[in-house]
Amino acid sequence: MSFWAFLGVLAILAVMAGALYLSKFAADRELALQELNRKARLHHRKIIDLDELIHTLLIYDRNTSLLESMLKEMSATAEQGIKLKPDSEELRSDLLNIRAIEQEVQVLAATPKEPEIPASDQQIFLVKKHFARALKLVRELHNTGKIDPGAASTHSKRLSQNALLLEVKAYRHQGAIARSQGEISNAANFFKHAKELLIKSDLTFDEKTEQIKQVSREISDLYVTHPENKQSEAEARLIKKQPY
Repeated sequence: MSFWAFLGVLAILAVMAGALYLSKFAADRELALQELNRKARLHHRKIIDLDELIHTLLIYDRNTSLLESMLKEMSATAEQGIKLKPDSEELRSDLLNIRAIEQEVQVLAATPKEPEIPASDQQIFLVKKHFARALKLVRELHNTGKIDPGAASTHSKRLSQNALLLEVKAYRHQGAIARSQGEISNAANFFKHAKELLIKSDLTFDEKTEQIKQVSREISDLYVTHPENKQSEAEARLIKKQPY
């Protein structure tokens, strides 16, 4: 092989090596970009999950201390995501949404309101689901040192208790509506279900015994305020006993 032919082969090999390097560099860069996008999406997904929890707690818990802790976590997640991907419109939109929620919490802190009572089975399910997730988040925030043990204990106790009491109040409310419409049998079923929830719960708190007594009175009052129900039941039993 002549000297020039040898140089030609070297040149070809150099070009091929360069092409392979550029190809690998482009592939590595694409993989790195995909990983960056994946991490940014995870941050956005976490923010969406926190947003769902916060909006439920704004209605059914309304504890501004817990809401502020959750907003800090939400804001930190958005800022971390923006550092990963500064051009992310989703994360920048998330940050604006967080600022709007912060204003809602400030208004709630200035003018506190009692939590609302779930008005349907769907709302009861939502409260139970999101309160369970909020309890898990409280544990995570405590384990990472973002809330102190005392606050974590207080939040956990309140969320567990209120998840039960909101469900009880919801069924008592539905029972009261049924009673006002003269649907005594339905009202009794709602009240009995509320009582069973309290009795079967492992939670212990000062109001529990009194709550059970109140629901028991509501059940007995159905037949005191509507004696015709007892009368109709007695008549039905009498008819069954009469010979034909």
